[in-house]
Amino acid sequence: MSLGDKIGSLVQSESERATGPRRALFVGSTALLVGLGLVGLRPSDPNDTSVIDIGSVLTLLALFLLIGAIHTYGRLGPDEGEKGSRGG
Repeated sequence: MSLGDKIGSLVQSESERATGPRRALFVGSTALLVGLGLVGLRPSDPNDTSVIDIGSVLTLLALFLLIGAIHTYGRLGPDEGEKGSRGG
């Protein structure tokens, strides 16, 4: 069994409840990288900061999305019937 097959089976074996938070983590992390990239761009005109402003707003929104997704994903806890680390 290849590594890709193992990862695929792990993702599919997760609860369906985790699909939304997992997608939010992916979108948030991607948006964070794009936002930070836009902030790091140096405009040719020092007075034109529109790209930096867009990057700042995108970075802040991505951080809020990541915080919410991590919180939601962490609150899912172990599946019913599984013994978890919370005294199960």
